[in-house]
Amino acid sequence: MAETSKELFGRVVLGLILVALGLVLIFVGPVMDNFWVMFIWVPGLLMEFGGFKKKQEGLLVPGGILLMVALTLTLDVLYKGFINSGGWALFVLAPAVGLFQLYLFTGRKNTGLLVPVSILTAVAVVFSITSFTDLGGTFLIGLVLIIAGAAMMISQVIRRGKKKEREDL
Repeated sequence: MAETSKELFGRVVLGLILVALGLVLIFVGPVMDNFWVMFIWVPGLLMEFGGFKKKQEGLLVPGGILLMVALTLTLDVLYKGFINSGGWALFVLAPAVGLFQLYLFTGRKNTGLLVPVSILTAVAVVFSITSFTDLGGTFLIGLVLIIAGAAMMISQVIRRGKKKEREDL
């Protein structure tokens, strides 16, 4: 069978990528120490490609999770101790990214996906703030929660008062 020009072009590009990768591995020593991260990036990117380009929406959730995990691990490679100093909260965000991609890809039809996305994002943000800041972050979050709770209670009392006034009329 004769190869089409697209197949030939694809093989040439893949060959060039492999040659470039081989040269990097041979001549750039430190790359080998952190090369393992590529084994997380590549499947994540392939899943994203399959999800968006090939319309296989089932690949978006694991693809999004892998990309967030790869990003977190890459940041830890670049900035030693990133995960231990609070970057671990990005692992909590990983499923939220995948689920949010699925929500966007399906035309925003399944609003039920927003519940776990919102919860996971809120948990990740709270833990990130408390991890990256000392006592100040915890105090700030506590203060925000107190204000939000008080506002909910006050609004409920005001609604009941207005409802009772309407009933009395």
